Amino acid sequence: MTPNLLRRRAPWLAAALAGALSLAGTAAAQTALKPNLIPLGAFSTTLGTDAGGRSTLRFSTTSWNNGAGPLELAAGEVETGSGKLRVYQVVYQSSGPPILYFAGAFEYHPAHDHMHFNDYALYTLQPVNAPGGSLRTGAKTTFCVMDTTAINLGLPRAPAQPFYSTCGRDLQGMSVGWGDTYLSYLAGQEIDFTGNADGIYQLKIEVDPKKVLQETNENDNVSCVLLSIKKPSTVTVLDTSGLCSSVASITPKSARVGTTVQVTITGYGFTQGMGVTFDGGNGSRPVASNVQLTSDTDTVDTITATVTVPYVKRKGRQDPVWNVRVGSGGTLVNGFTVTQ
Repeated sequence: MTPNLLRRRAPWLAAALAGALSLAGTAAAQTALKPNLIPLGAFSTTLGTDAGGRSTLRFSTTSWNNGAGPLELAAGEVETGSGKLRVYQVVYQSSGPPILYFAGAFEYHPAHDHMHFNDYALYTLQPVNAPGGSLRTGAKTTFCVMDTTAINLGLPRAPAQPFYSTCGRDLQGMSVGWGDTYLSYLAGQEIDFTGNADGIYQLKIEVDPKKVLQETNENDNVSCVLLSIKKPSTVTVLDTSGLCSSVASITPKSARVGTTVQVTITGYGFTQGMGVTFDGGNGSRPVASNVQLTSDTDTVDTITATVTVPYVKRKGRQDPVWNVRVGSGGTLVNGFTVTQ
C-alpha cells in the first residue's frame, strides 16, 4: 500500500492501531523510511520590556525533515484520566505495511485552539558571557506539526505541495523536504528574561528532546544562535552557524607579540578534536596548538591550549583584539588581546 493511500484512512481507530502494531516484528527485511528532524537556528529575535519591568525574549523557529520518509503522527485511544489522545508514529517501509510506534500524546492547546503533539521541542537560553546571568527555558514543548515551509523539495519522496496542510486532530505530520515554522508572535515562542543580566547568551532549539520519535539520525536535533542581549530592547545576533559550541571565557585573555602562553578556555558543547582559532582582528594573529579537551560535562566544558603570538612588524593602524573560536562555531567576541 502506498503512503498516500494509507494516509487517507485517517482518523485511526484503536483496533486498527493494535493490528498495525502487531506487525512490528515481521518487517525486519524491509527498509524503514524514517524521517529526520533538523531544527534551524532561531530567527526574528526580539526583546520587549513592559512598564512593570518584565522582559520577554521572543523568536521564530523552523524545524524540517530531510529523512527518507515523512514524520506522520496518528491519534489513537483516549488516555484514561488525562483526556489526552495517545499518539503513534507511522513509519512507512520500502514494501509492505507501515510499522507504528507509540510516541506520546496529543492534547488540546487553548491558546492555539487546536491539538498539539507533546514534547516536540525544547527552548533553552544559556549564559555564555553574562556575569550574573542564569539559564532559562521556554514553557513551550508542544507543536501542531504540519507542512508550512518548503526547504528542499529536491530530496527523494519530497512532495511538490504540502501534504500535511492542516492542523488535524487525528493526523499530523511533516513531509520530506518540508519544514514547520512557528513565528515569534505565537504563544509559547518566548523565554522570560525578567531579572536576567545583560550579556552574551546561547539560544538553543532542540527537537524531540525526549527521543520519543524514530529518526534516521538522532545527532542533529539541536541548533543554536549566539546573542548579545541588553535590556530594555536590544538583541544582536553574533553567530548563526547553528553549532552549539560556545566560548564563555579564556584565561589569560592577552599575550604580548612574540610570546607563548598556556590558556584555559571554558564553554559549552566542546568535543575532543575541536580546534581553537582566532579571527576578527588584524596584525599579529595568535596561533593555538596542543589543544586538549580536559573536562566534558553536562554544564561547563574546558579546553587547554598553547597560544603563540608571532612577531609581525607593525604596519599602520592595527586592531589587536581577536575573537576566540572553538570548532566551527562557538565564538567569544573580542576575547583575546595582543599587546606590543
